Amino acid sequence: MNDSDLEQSLGKEVTLHGTARDAKGGAVLLTDDNVPIYIKGLSTWTSGIEGSRVSASGVLKKEKYIPDPTIGEDGGISQGAVGMQYVLTNVKDE
Repeated sequence: MNDSDLEQSLGKEVTLHGTARDAKGGAVLLTDDNVPIYIKGLSTWTSGIEGSRVSASGVLKKEKYIPDPTIGEDGGISQGAVGMQYVLTNVKDE
């Protein structure tokens, strides 16, 4: 699914296919178009799953899942992500 398809699927029950990846913000399903979909409530994939092709079903949302970066008093910038992220909620075990 590309970004346009994902936008049309917001709020709907979907089954997504892609590659399981672990990111600093949690487990993601990376679509074939390289769009990360965060799996709500899953911090990492089970051992041996990361890097494999997976399918996940749930409700697709777009929300502020990763905090924005901040600038400290010393000028250092914290990690974060600007904007909203795609998140799969109510994920069903398959």
